[in-house]
Amino acid sequence: MSTPTQPWHRAIAYALVGEELELGEQAQPDLPALVADLTGLGWSADRIASLARARQASGGWPFVIPDDLRRGLGAAQLHAALGSARAELGLTTLTVLPPSRRKRLDPDERRLLGDVPPHW
Repeated sequence: MSTPTQPWHRAIAYALVGEELELGEQAQPDLPALVADLTGLGWSADRIASLARARQASGGWPFVIPDDLRRGLGAAQLHAALGSARAELGLTTLTVLPPSRRKRLDPDERRLLGDVPPHW
């Protein structure tokens, strides 16, 4: 009995690049193969990162996957596969922020910190 195939790579690629690419159907995601296919189609990790940074500021990234590509794919499995693809491409964090700095508490914040119940 054969395992049914689904458009795993097409759906993940759409979320990453916003275009439907002809990547066939797979029984399950193969992320190294997907990254190699994307690179072969001109979508290097750097190009996807540039697109992601530009879209994050204006319209959101990753792209919303159309219903016809998501049909038959488990939501949790697709979300996990997309997260793994982002990790494979080095896109788990698009913007690195410095650590937050301590600030002095104002009088109201100090009062709230000191306001404890009687049994404290």
